Amino acid sequence: MGARRLRRRGATRARGTTSSTREEAEVRHFINLKNGIEALPTLREALGVRGERVGTTRVQSSLLEAGNVERVVAELDSALMMELALGRSCFVWDFGSRDVVKGKGNPRALWYGAEFVRFALRREWFPEGTHAPPVVRGKQVEKDWSTKLSMLSRGTKRKIRYYRQFIPEGVTDVRLIGVYRPTTHDDDAEYYRDLLHAEMLATRESAREDDAYVARNEAETIEIIEGLGDFHLFYSGVEEPAWLNQVKR
Repeated sequence: MGARRLRRRGATRARGTTSSTREEAEVRHFINLKNGIEALPTLREALGVRGERVGTTRVQSSLLEAGNVERVVAELDSALMMELALGRSCFVWDFGSRDVVKGKGNPRALWYGAEFVRFALRREWFPEGTHAPPVVRGKQVEKDWSTKLSMLSRGTKRKIRYYRQFIPEGVTDVRLIGVYRPTTHDDDAEYYRDLLHAEMLATRESAREDDAYVARNEAETIEIIEGLGDFHLFYSGVEEPAWLNQVKR
């Protein structure tokens, strides 16, 4: 969903400066607990990102099913918030347990959770900006979500606004990208615990030379993920076919 082939460009920004294009944006990776743990071997083997360089976050689908976006925002990982504020492109990896037979498996944590987070941060960080309306399952939800955002507690809004002070000049949007595929290990706690330990607790001495970290920009990362074949990219609900078909009418 929303995936498209991107052209590489040779130019890159020097460390510490802002980025405005996919060819320039620095990348950070996060796994959404706990199904996202399943992405750790792929991150290491395909992208050269070892476990110690991967961040963790927890967007709970149960909270989203209950419509509790207050807790979803309140529980957002501080490292993820800071990286987004600095203009970094943050890839959040998750594995879905629904529509597995159809080969879809887009987790609610992405199509609802990440979409609401993007909406909230855009409104609070870039109030003067012009952004596409949020879309969930082919329906525009800007009015409903504006109401939800206005009803967030002072403490939650204060948390969002706190990171606004760190936004560099030139950063004008929230670069949040979901990566997903179906899983057959949902609720298999032992599987995820063992996999996490194997990937996160590996010592540097046991690392192979070809596991060395390679800094990649957003465009290069997307190209590699697309080349894997079995992963899907989720940029934003506005790219959903159902919504695009309505717009064309």
